[in-house]
Amino acid sequence: MSLAARLLLAFGLVAIIATAFVGLTLREASREIIEGGFAERIDAAHAGVRQQLAWEADALRDLLPPLCRHDTFVDKAHVELERAKGDPDAMDPGSRIALGRLVPSQAKALRLDELSLVAGDGSVLGAEDAARIGARDKRLAELIQAPGGAPRLRPAKAGGEPSLEVHCALSSHGVTIGLVGARRIGPVLARIGEAYHVRLTAAREGELAPRSSEAEVVRVLHFAEIPGLDVVASVPRDPLRQALARLDRAIALTGATVLAIAVAMAVVLARSLSRPLVALARETREVMSGAPRRVEGRGGREIADLAAAFNATIDELAAMRKRLAATERIAARREVARQIAHEIKNPLAPIRAAVETLRRLRQRDDPAFDDYFAEATSTVLNEVHRIANIVTEFTQFARLPPPNLTPIDLVAVARGVITLHAAPASGEVTSGAGLSSGAGATSGAPSPRVELVADPIPEVSADRDQLIQVLTNLVQNGLDAASAIRRDPRVSVTIGPLPNDRVRIVVRDNGPGVAEEMVPRLFEPYATSKEKGTGLGLAIAQRIVFEHGGEITYRKAKKGGAVFEIWLPIAGPPLLEKPLGDTTVRPRPPDAPRS
Repeated sequence: MSLAARLLLAFGLVAIIATAFVGLTLREASREIIEGGFAERIDAAHAGVRQQLAWEADALRDLLPPLCRHDTFVDKAHVELERAKGDPDAMDPGSRIALGRLVPSQAKALRLDELSLVAGDGSVLGAEDAARIGARDKRLAELIQAPGGAPRLRPAKAGGEPSLEVHCALSSHGVTIGLVGARRIGPVLARIGEAYHVRLTAAREGELAPRSSEAEVVRVLHFAEIPGLDVVASVPRDPLRQALARLDRAIALTGATVLAIAVAMAVVLARSLSRPLVALARETREVMSGAPRRVEGRGGREIADLAAAFNATIDELAAMRKRLAATERIAARREVARQIAHEIKNPLAPIRAAVETLRRLRQRDDPAFDDYFAEATSTVLNEVHRIANIVTEFTQFARLPPPNLTPIDLVAVARGVITLHAAPASGEVTSGAGLSSGAGATSGAPSPRVELVADPIPEVSADRDQLIQVLTNLVQNGLDAASAIRRDPRVSVTIGPLPNDRVRIVVRDNGPGVAEEMVPRLFEPYATSKEKGTGLGLAIAQRIVFEHGGEITYRKAKKGGAVFEIWLPIAGPPLLEKPLGDTTVRPRPPDAPRS
């Protein structure tokens, strides 16, 4: 993952996590605040209802007793009932009608929702509701027999509502008459609830108290001033849901804005950070694929420190490589001297023997001298020629020039080599020489077959002549080895791409393969199993491949034959693989002035 992608991901995650954390915290705090507001409103409504009911109770406590003590309305009713000897049915109908008309006006004057004039047996002599006149209510009879006092709660009847009820009574000469008044609690609750935006309803006797839900907050309020009165206070949660929905939209909008700002900052920061790194990487690649030179670090102190460290490393590696090359040259000279001494020692023995024999024959004036002279001089000349060939071959190996790198079409180079080797040997008739580049086929005796299988690859930076030399050596070796045991020798060359900007060349033959005892020494100079071979072909091929920054290996094919595999970098040999020349950078401190 690139630096820009990682910065974008990091900034995006930070923005999302921060927005989510702050948003959730703010949302929960807002929920608690709004829920607390609901509780405060219910508490305020509770206090308001308590205060209003206390005021209503105080007002009702002193409202009716004065009427029963000295009001002409009550006295007149008591006199009429006393004339009827306490029997409401025996009262004068006209008097009852008059009493029935007086009660509603009296109830209105006293601001009572209900007012009843009741006889001692519970008969209703007058009421604000004319339908109740003449009815007999046992509860009212018991009520007026009880002493008056503080208002009491009258539970709600079916379809009605609870009320505060007070009464007074006038008893004289065995006749009792009383007034029973009530004010409904519902209007008080409605008025207080509207003021505090709380719905207040009196709980009905025997009903289960409701509980809070997702739709509303519910609490049951108790009032010690009025025993038995329970009020259900409820606040809908719609404002909470609406507020949270607005808050969620605001958080989402804020989060999107923060994310956009974070992404923009990440893009700017990534560009400011990656641009000098990309430039440094490009310069580094140029250094590794070209002549060693110092790189420039731009974009910050850290980048400059990195460039300085890289320059110091390159300088030190160049110096180490120079020392290593000198050491390797010394070792190579020793090895060449040993190999030359070993190879020259063999022809020196017959030369010495021939010269010593000639000297003895000459000293004795042996007649055989003239006969042996031609043979001895021929032997000396042959061995001298052999020594000259050995010295020439070693000179060529030692003087192998460094690769002259140019972009080449490796497939075209291989096709040219195969074209030369696909033709039959001298004196043979073609019958099936194969060439992937389109060589024709004729009939006749078997001939070597060389084929090329190539996948598309880019141009390779390499020395054209040296790669031709390597391919020629491998193809010719394969044909020679296969021709020694088969009538249909074949060599195939396969070229294809590899990861990490490399290409692969595989040369495979159908011969016997390399003998097991020769495999460890396969690429050593003068290591050969051929009678006429010099043993320098594979050594030269290995040196060429190595100086191109590649690698050459051998393995035995599964079905027999030899397989040589070469890996080459497309961009040419890296810096440390190139042969040293006069342009090698000398070690110097990182702070040394640049030329």
